[in-house]
Amino acid sequence: MKPYRKTARYTGTLFLTAMAASLIGGSLLETMPENSSPIVLIAGVTLEIVNALAVLGVGLLLFPVLKTIHPGAAKSYLGLRLLESLACAAAPLSLAFGANISDLRIIFTGILIPLFFCSGALVLYWVLYKYHLLPRFISIWGFIGVTGIVVLNTFSIQTNLGMILAFPIILNEIFLGIWLITKGFKPKNQLYHVT
Repeated sequence: MKPYRKTARYTGTLFLTAMAASLIGGSLLETMPENSSPIVLIAGVTLEIVNALAVLGVGLLLFPVLKTIHPGAAKSYLGLRLLESLACAAAPLSLAFGANISDLRIIFTGILIPLFFCSGALVLYWVLYKYHLLPRFISIWGFIGVTGIVVLNTFSIQTNLGMILAFPIILNEIFLGIWLITKGFKPKNQLYHVT
């Protein structure tokens, strides 16, 4: 059995879950307060909580994999994923309890979530690249995608250009999720602990 095969499958599934829940939930919540339907609010908040749990799940699942190779990176990645998860959960919950949406958007979606996401992604892609756990083009693509998110949030771009800048990391995480489900990690001597 390939090393961490089940872990790779579960992690890939959570990457795809987080991406779908974030995109759909975020789209629903962006219609607030124009669309004041409680069903839309409940659906959006629920999907964002699913996203937050999936984000944390990815960090937890990858921790033992990364720890066998680089314990410091493993702890950093898990910590950043935990902070990202908390920020992802706090934003919709605060909205559900009547907080000002414009303030939330600035604090959570404009600062905290991108900060924790980008920092965690850089740690992950650095380890994947350095230790050849996946084909290196996936990590390079990830670095490019993170750069787009940094530019998007640094300059608060809200036009179609913003979606263009976010598109590489969206596609990368979808591809990464599918790759982990279908192929797993590349066999490395450090990873021959079967889970």
